[in-house]
Amino acid sequence: MADSGIDQCRPQALRRTLQIAVVIASVLEFAAFVQITLPVTPPERLHASGLDNKNEVFADSVGWEEVEQQVARIYSDVPAPERESTIIISAYYGVPGAVAIYDNRKLLPDVVSPQLSDYYWLPQNLTATHALMVDYLPSDVAWMCTSPRLVTHLTVPFDVKGLEQGAPVTFCELDGTIQEFWPRLRNFS
Repeated sequence: MADSGIDQCRPQALRRTLQIAVVIASVLEFAAFVQITLPVTPPERLHASGLDNKNEVFADSVGWEEVEQQVARIYSDVPAPERESTIIISAYYGVPGAVAIYDNRKLLPDVVSPQLSDYYWLPQNLTATHALMVDYLPSDVAWMCTSPRLVTHLTVPFDVKGLEQGAPVTFCELDGTIQEFWPRLRNFS
């Protein structure tokens, strides 16, 4: 018996349906990929859309201007005699990055981080006797500081859950040189 017309159409119709499904799936996948990899979502929507949990790079770069302003304010509150010999050490790269981009006034001292490749960029001529330690609790730095005290916590706008959200800021008098302590602070996470 010869093939009927219906039998001949079925594979073509199925093929066409699958082609359309593949195109639709590709468009949806591309849209999801764009949302996760490109900064197309406004910062105030990152937390509401859950992207701060999906992409830490976005979360860690939101609010840098506000973070820089907070760090500058905290530093300016340090008494003048201590401020002149204070360095800012951040456990993560965000604070030094924020300061490098937004500190147009250049009022802040050296801001360094022992995280990843930033570890290798410690200036050799540091003579600091005090430190503002960002993302370190007093108990974290008691081994290198005299009387460390918690000053405040940083806040990132829009409730974005980045590294700096809620980061403790501890002030202390150093019990030696930064160069002595630097290897122990190293953070290659």
